[in-house]
Amino acid sequence: MNQKSNIEVIDTKEGLAAIAKPWNDLLALSRSNTIFLTWEWLYSWVECFANADRELYILMVYSENMLIGIAPWCIRKVKYAGFMMRRIEFLGTPEAGSDYLDVFAKKGGEKEVARSIYQFLFGEASSKWDCFGFFDIPSESLFLLHFMEQMKADGRHVEVEAGAFCPSLILPKTREDFLSQLSSSRRKRYARDLRILEREGEVRHESFKLEKAGHALKEFKELYQQRWNHSDPLFLFLEKVHLHAQGEDKIWVDFLSVNGRNVAGLLHLRCGERLFLYLMAADRSFIKEISVGNILVGLSIEKAIAEGFSEYNFLKGYEEYKFYWADRGDRSLAFFFYKRRWPLMVWLGFRFFKSVAKIWVR
Repeated sequence: MNQKSNIEVIDTKEGLAAIAKPWNDLLALSRSNTIFLTWEWLYSWVECFANADRELYILMVYSENMLIGIAPWCIRKVKYAGFMMRRIEFLGTPEAGSDYLDVFAKKGGEKEVARSIYQFLFGEASSKWDCFGFFDIPSESLFLLHFMEQMKADGRHVEVEAGAFCPSLILPKTREDFLSQLSSSRRKRYARDLRILEREGEVRHESFKLEKAGHALKEFKELYQQRWNHSDPLFLFLEKVHLHAQGEDKIWVDFLSVNGRNVAGLLHLRCGERLFLYLMAADRSFIKEISVGNILVGLSIEKAIAEGFSEYNFLKGYEEYKFYWADRGDRSLAFFFYKRRWPLMVWLGFRFFKSVAKIWVR
């Protein structure tokens, strides 16, 4: 390991609780700055979803006593071929549906951080884990690039698979420019659906943030539960994120109401000039010939433009409405490595022959 670098392991919730400021300060200086890597998001996830099968394994990388990188990981017990194995993976997944997960570093320090973590994992920490599986890591991650190069140089075999796709829209400066980017048919349909909705009475689009977001979150939860007919533990997690944010407007809730009745709601996450659409709830029985949820998305995009946002991101998923508005997207990857443990080799062999059988049958 580079002698100027050293790694500290955080493996308790109390340890994680104590590093909120240096964590977010470093994230703000990185190329990986998204809400899904903020201390508030991941600490809330630990509070709500960490269990006995997951051990915190957060690596803090220092260079000459300066924090330059963080690997927000845990070690999870998973079964392969009937045997329990220890897999390193990111915090924040899968329960919170996090995207853009990464090992983050101060800009320019990605290679040093990747090399330090690599040497630590395959050196003094090698007895701690059996495999790793990194999901939802951006394809352009510089950590992943440098880490994989080190693996390749040492002749270690890795598996890389295509992950999720996050459609997004780069926002123009004005509403007029936004509408002009839509095809003629989509522009006409959007205007037509708005006119149909306005025939029903008073139509209002309201956005709630800061101190009002907490109350709006409860209203959105009711609308969401009516739509999906079940209670989702995700809302306890979101309430904690809002609480830990301490006045920062990380969660926005938008409602579309007709004559005072909420017919659609969107839960947005904010990070700098980017706005992420995280959850949608809409009353599909209200005017079945139009999509009130899609109308609210359009109105929210217009509002985001007016407030100076640069990007409206729909996060992972292939729902049709996302591609109705999106003009680009980001691909994530899943990255795997397995040590030479015979249960893992048995499992990998079984998976290989299963794939061959499928090809043969086709």
